[in-house]
Amino acid sequence: MTDENKQNESMQSKANNLFTMLGNKFEPLAKLPHMQLPGWYALVGVGIIIVIFAWKVIAVGKVESDMAKQLVSDRASMELQAREYADRQYNKEEERFGQVLSWAVRSELIRNNLDTIDQYLSEIVKMGDTEKVVLVGEDGQLLVSTDKRLEDAEGEDLYPREILNLRKITVKSDVDGQKLLIVPVMGLNNRIATVIVSYNQAKLN
Repeated sequence: MTDENKQNESMQSKANNLFTMLGNKFEPLAKLPHMQLPGWYALVGVGIIIVIFAWKVIAVGKVESDMAKQLVSDRASMELQAREYADRQYNKEEERFGQVLSWAVRSELIRNNLDTIDQYLSEIVKMGDTEKVVLVGEDGQLLVSTDKRLEDAEGEDLYPREILNLRKITVKSDVDGQKLLIVPVMGLNNRIATVIVSYNQAKLN
């Protein structure tokens, strides 16, 4: 019995030693989930997060900036197109008005009814932003003016000869800060007078 007990004790001792060795070997692995990572690992992780966040902010900012620039460009393009369309429509209406005015003035001018023409022009100057209306004869003489301060002036003193010599109804968008409607009054074969309607330019906000 003594030998058998000794043998059992020896085997148990070896088993204990083996368990002790295995326990010592795998102890770090068992503790790993419960261990705190070194400080520099945490710093690296925070750095990566900061880099990703900064990249996101920059990327989103660039997209928003590009979209804002595109919107500004699109808005400017649309405003330009709208203005050009409005100008074309305005010019067409002014040309129609000028044609009717030309016929009316010619009819009275042939009869030398300057008083009637004065009444026509006085009614026109009451419209919208109209500043003044003048009738200049073919020779450059001022025949009628809604601005009575100009009665002693010469037509060529008020407007350049190239404007007075126009033979087609024309809208000039900016002549000394004013918009002009130039209406040649045509006889059978030549221009007998010119009506010039001056409009104050609309102020841009």
